[in-house]
Amino acid sequence: MKNHWELPHKPRKWQENALDEWCKSYKGIVSIVTGGGKTLFSFFCINEYRKKKKDGKIIIVVPTITLLDQWYVSLLDDFSVPSDQIACFSSEEKPKEWLTVNIIVINTARKKLKTLNEKEDFFLIVDECHRAGSPLNSEAIKGNYFATLGLSATPEREYDDGFKKYILPNLGKIIYTYDYIEALNDRVITPFTLNNVKVNLLPHEEEEYKKVSKKIRFLAEKDDENESGGFKIKMQRLLIKRAKISAGAMMRIPIACRIAEDHKAERIIIFHESIEGANTLNKILNERKNNSVVYHSGIGPIIRRDNLRLYRKGIFNILVTCKALDEGMNAPETSIAIIASSTASTRQRIQRLGRVLRPAINKTDAIIFTLYATEQEKNRLVTEYKKFKLNITINWLKGISK
Repeated sequence: MKNHWELPHKPRKWQENALDEWCKSYKGIVSIVTGGGKTLFSFFCINEYRKKKKDGKIIIVVPTITLLDQWYVSLLDDFSVPSDQIACFSSEEKPKEWLTVNIIVINTARKKLKTLNEKEDFFLIVDECHRAGSPLNSEAIKGNYFATLGLSATPEREYDDGFKKYILPNLGKIIYTYDYIEALNDRVITPFTLNNVKVNLLPHEEEEYKKVSKKIRFLAEKDDENESGGFKIKMQRLLIKRAKISAGAMMRIPIACRIAEDHKAERIIIFHESIEGANTLNKILNERKNNSVVYHSGIGPIIRRDNLRLYRKGIFNILVTCKALDEGMNAPETSIAIIASSTASTRQRIQRLGRVLRPAINKTDAIIFTLYATEQEKNRLVTEYKKFKLNITINWLKGISK
């Protein structure tokens, strides 16, 4: 068995500093801007761990099957870990034994790791560790591990005390933070431009959108009911219904295709909110002789991973996906992101920006196209940009399909 895997990269300055902090106790959380190199940082940590525990095993807990695929591909391609030393645990795959590296989806880990009695020699890595901050998911990260590492662009949770209650006691404190401003200044992430493209709702979509908006306004004006549980449920349903009308706007698809075709020489990733939308985009692009492949949870694991690797290797230059690749995909050659539709989540927005901000040879900048159909979406984008506090170019455009 090969004891020293090949990592053909030297750590960046921030990775050296973070590694020094982590090696003080072999525990802690690192908050890293999306695209800043957290997977590679974890590989440096693994090398340090293996110096201490030559025969030790690594457990990588991930929130989704998609991220399991990401880690599997990166371990093979970026760290030269032999495939026979990697075990993948999920609802799709159930290996009978622990290997040197074990990637496990958090839903499976909640039960599987309870049966792992001897954890003293194991290294636990928790990717997107903010996901482990619920009472149920925290069961996946408990135990007396020799080493722990939490990774996330946003480790502290927005709506509860799960970070302090569950994540910090099991993984350790935040030992290092690396944000967008530092990453841009260090050229760790690529300079980027944000193009926000207005798409029109079709007449029947606009009529339905206005009807739902009117109901929302009417309900909001009934102050006497605003504190009741029934009010909150009704309002949530109406807001979800309105968001679905906007996210499913038909004109998003031809305009996303037009943008992709205007950048044929680039490596492109396109996000849609639904599997149906992603499949439709991919079908149209291929019918129009574009070199496109699709990735989502409705595809079997072997084909899904192959599609991802073919895109990373440049066999395909367009990758169409939905929420599946919001977290974790590492394809630094990608220079164009087209967000055909999205949710109201700021966390999702940050994750998707990170898909194109990784630097690569001959890559000088990146462009993120965000399609929006309503004033509510536009106002949300403006609010998010103010939070980033970055000196970047933002263009507001109108989409016109061929």
